This record gives sequence, C-alpha cells and structure tokens, in this order.
Amino acid sequence: MSRRAFTAAALALASLLVPACAATRGDAYLDAMAAGARAYHAGRYREAAGAYDGAAARALRVKDRDEARLLQARSFERAEAWAEARASYERLLADSPSGPRSPRAEFELADLAIEHGDADAGYARLLAAARRHPSHGLARGALKRLIQREEDRGGAAGALAWLRREGPAFRGTELDQDVAYHTGLLLERSGDREGALRALVAAARAHPYPEGSLTDDALFRAAELAAALGRPKEAIGYLREMLASREPAVTGSYDRERFDDAQLEIARLYRDALGDRASARRELRKLYTDHRTSLLRDDALWAEAKLWREDGRAEDACATVALLSRELPDSRYARCAHAICPSIPQGQRSCAEYILRELEPRKDP
Repeated sequence: MSRRAFTAAALALASLLVPACAATRGDAYLDAMAAGARAYHAGRYREAAGAYDGAAARALRVKDRDEARLLQARSFERAEAWAEARASYERLLADSPSGPRSPRAEFELADLAIEHGDADAGYARLLAAARRHPSHGLARGALKRLIQREEDRGGAAGALAWLRREGPAFRGTELDQDVAYHTGLLLERSGDREGALRALVAAARAHPYPEGSLTDDALFRAAELAAALGRPKEAIGYLREMLASREPAVTGSYDRERFDDAQLEIARLYRDALGDRASARRELRKLYTDHRTSLLRDDALWAEAKLWREDGRAEDACATVALLSRELPDSRYARCAHAICPSIPQGQRSCAEYILRELEPRKDP
C-alpha cells in the first residue's frame, strides 16, 4: 500500500471512530465536559463545577457520570467550597456505591474531613477506606499517614500498639507487607533493634520478589541494623539475598532502585568492618561491570583505585583510573586520575580540592 493510500485509509478509519465515540458517550456529555475543562483551566472553578454537573446529568454511561461528578467535586475544592465538594463526593457514592470512582471518593471525603472538618472522624474514614480498598493507589499512603498520626500522638510505642491492633485487618491484602514493614520500623524507633531486624527480614521473606514491593527496602534496612549491631557478615548476607533476585535482560538486568547501593554497601562492609580489602576491591569492580546503568560506577572505580594505591599497588591503581578516564570521561573523578597515576596527563579541568583531600595520608589524632 502506498503512503497516500495508507493515509487515506487511516483518515477514513478515524472518521468512523469519532462518531462512534460520540454515539457511545453522547454529544451533549462531551460538550459539557469540554466546557468544564475550559473553565477549570481558566480558573473559573464554580463555572467548571456547574458544567461538570451538567455533564453528569447527560452521561449515558455510569463511569462517565461518575467521572464528571468527581471532576465537579475537585472543582469545588479548588474554589475552596468545601461543603459543595463534600456533597458532590457523597452524591457520587450514593448514585454509584460500587462504581469505579467510588473508592477515590471515599479517600477524598476522608481528606476533606481531616483538613476542613472533624479530623478524628476523617482519620476514621481514612482507615475504613483503606480497609475496604487496600488495592487502591491511595491506600498505601493512607496507611502511612495513619501510622504517622498515631506516632505523633503516642510515640513509636503508641503507633506500634495501634498497628498491632489494626494491622490484622490487612492480612492477605496488598497492604500485608506494608504492615509488617512498618512494624519493623516502629520496633527500631522504639529501641528494639533486634526485634526490628527480625521483623524486617520476616517481611521480606514472606513477600519475595516480584510480589513484594517493599522487599528490597526491608532487606536493606535489616542489613543496616545488622551492621550497626556489629554483625557485618550477617549484613552482607541480607544484601546478597536482595541481589539474588536480580534478573538478566538484553540491556543487562532489570535493576531496581537499591541494587547498586546494596552492591556498594557490600564493598564498604568488607573494607571498613571486616578489613578484607581484596574482597572490597572485587565487590567494587562488580558494581562497575554488573550494574551498567548505575550512577555509582565511577565512585566504585575511584574507591578501588584508592585501595590499590594505599596498598602500594601503583600499577593496578593506574590501570583502574585509566579505565575510569577512558570509559567514564564525564565523571568528576576522571579529571583526578593524574593525582593517583602521574603518568596520566593532567586535563584542562583541575581536580576538586575535596577529592584531593581524600588522597592525603590520614593523621593519627
């Protein structure tokens, strides 16, 4: 098919779809929604609310009516007409208690009560909404807000008691791991680091990748706690457990946010806590070679080069900074290669003073 013929066919198809859309949703509804959008974006929020009310009345489908009612409520909120906003959300729920926008309306009503009414009643509504809709996009944030409120009122111990009382209602839901994870954090803030470590590891293992959305956070914090408790080998074990779920891909791997931080932390633990410099260098090089999209690759090579230099291995130090300069020329460390390896020419841009200070011999206090 020629390009002209293809374009003609596409235009013909589009001309068929537009009337179909209008027939499905109704011209009057679409016109009212467009009027509402124009008024909203122009800052005429009460006018927008009226247009969306008209759209809801003209909607041919339940989901379209609910969408218009939700936009009406939001317009009233922007106009700071809190009572009218509340009435719009309540009307949405009354007309469509099981509709696609009803969970959002429940969370919004809770927020309105918290911010512009009875805060205690609002938080009660927020908890009820999270219980009824634990899979909703607002549920996780709602749970965190509820925990924070309890901690503000009664400290970490009070929040922990509240979570142990209310948490079982979320068992088996998408908030199950959130309850377990925040239990661990509250135990830590209550002073029970051993209990926190156990809770975090349990939260991670009960919800392994890819089901668990907080698995990496739980294992990383568990590693930090183990290190703080003087158990660096145990900490490394948790970090390796996290990295074990790393999946290969055409581009390298499906890296998650904490993977490169975990790899760097393994190297630091070998270097600083265990005094195993050879293992530290190996783990630093692994960050460079295995985490191809990480912003920490130059930090890893620089740290490796410094270890070689401190151990009197000038040739290996030179090879490492030469690799850094060649493969990562935009790194802040590339312009400092000469400081570690004088045979590498000094670039036009000088090395930052704070980096040079890192290379100075440490003075005993």
